[in-house]
Amino acid sequence: MTQQQTPPTLGMGLSPANPEYQKDPFTLLDDVREQGRAVYDELFGRYIVGRFEDVQQILNDRDLNVDPRKADESSFMANFRRRFTDDTREPSMLFLDPPDHDRLRGLVTRAFTPRSIEQMRGRIGEIANELIDKVEGQSSFDLMKAFCQPYPTIVIAEMLGVDPNDQADFKRWTDDGVAAGFDPFAGEEKQQRAKVAREQLETYLRKAIAERRAEPKDDLITALLHAEDEGNFFNDEEVVSMVALLLGAGNVTTTDLLGNGLKNLLQQPDQVQILRDNPSLITNAIEEMLRYEGPVTFTGRIAVDERELAGCPMHRGQSVTLAIGAANYDPRLHKDPHKFDVTREDIDHLAFGGGRRYCLGAPLARLEAQIGLETLLTRFPNLRMPEQELVWKTVPGFRGLEKLIVEV
Repeated sequence: MTQQQTPPTLGMGLSPANPEYQKDPFTLLDDVREQGRAVYDELFGRYIVGRFEDVQQILNDRDLNVDPRKADESSFMANFRRRFTDDTREPSMLFLDPPDHDRLRGLVTRAFTPRSIEQMRGRIGEIANELIDKVEGQSSFDLMKAFCQPYPTIVIAEMLGVDPNDQADFKRWTDDGVAAGFDPFAGEEKQQRAKVAREQLETYLRKAIAERRAEPKDDLITALLHAEDEGNFFNDEEVVSMVALLLGAGNVTTTDLLGNGLKNLLQQPDQVQILRDNPSLITNAIEEMLRYEGPVTFTGRIAVDERELAGCPMHRGQSVTLAIGAANYDPRLHKDPHKFDVTREDIDHLAFGGGRRYCLGAPLARLEAQIGLETLLTRFPNLRMPEQELVWKTVPGFRGLEKLIVEV
């Protein structure tokens, strides 16, 4: 007699509405991945793909769409559009397909260069130390509030050229705007705060753009305005949208990379000691943090025609959800994937996506995480994490802590 497989958890079970998922999404995603190469989620009208090789291949497929306006009306991506996007406005680059996506990405890469990021290395270290200065002398504090949340916001604000006197407002607009951006569980008050924050941020950015056009500066806003690619330039609204994307996508993911990674590290004092004994492993530790509990658990694609993906026939407009959190735990690729190991060799992960949509901010996120981790371990020789009930954010597709209490 053959043993029957237990159906995997699907639908709302793979969302923060499920306490079991909030506590440990990766075990549930293991079940989905091992059920088959493409598992149909009837409630949400999507296929879920979770094996590393399949997810990587689909991420690298340049023919697939992401614009939810092109999805089948009964599909998950169409429902996403109705809930989260404003059809009266052009989507951000994140949800555009070629040629619009390629034009905008080509322009932003002219401004957001590895050189401009590397030039920030010294200042990023100063920002990390300045934040730690504010909590020095306290026996315990919330690491998310004190460090992980403000750290990337201040870095990108300084790159943009935001006046230091405006940075408190800038951080509030960013925090409030992002808080409800992808959260279907956000209440009316939270959504209203987000709406006001986005409007105030856009007003601020339009004023800054006008000032940079009249008097250019050595900052990222000016670089975006002056970026040119084969005769193409950004218009003002595209710069506003791009800055909002850099803030929203970049800050949240770097915050959660640090928060999740430090939680996993501090839960295993032996791993902390390994890094203290051999700081050269910090770069490798960041990659293990990205693999083990990265900030993004799902991303999506839309079939453009009748085709086969992950061994399954798909129709035009079909939603395909790529389970990054399942792929990064695929035992076909990693031995003992549920073990957090900063010495792990040959780490491969899909935390930054892939293909033409590989995360533009990956070099900055890695640099911030490496400097942040090294600074925290240096400044706090006895940094540890007491027993506590972890509270996770309720944003589907993302993984991040509301707070993380540490003792020093």
